[in-house]
Amino acid sequence: MEALCAVLARAMEVTPELIGAETEFRKLGTWDSFAALALIYGIEERFGVLIGYGMLNTTVTVADLMALIESGRR
Repeated sequence: MEALCAVLARAMEVTPELIGAETEFRKLGTWDSFAALALIYGIEERFGVLIGYGMLNTTVTVADLMALIESGRR
């Protein structure tokens, strides 16, 4: 979870301390198409899992996103 928070913080240009499992990442204030791309690429780089916009749109919280990443690792 900590690694995902770091990836998300980098993509959203916020400090990792602002992000927790129940954080609704689109509400961090910097969510746009560039942040989405940065997040997708950051996840692929860090976790080796490729997710698309459609899959990303099924998530609300950081915990949802972590579950999506974990399902892609299997």
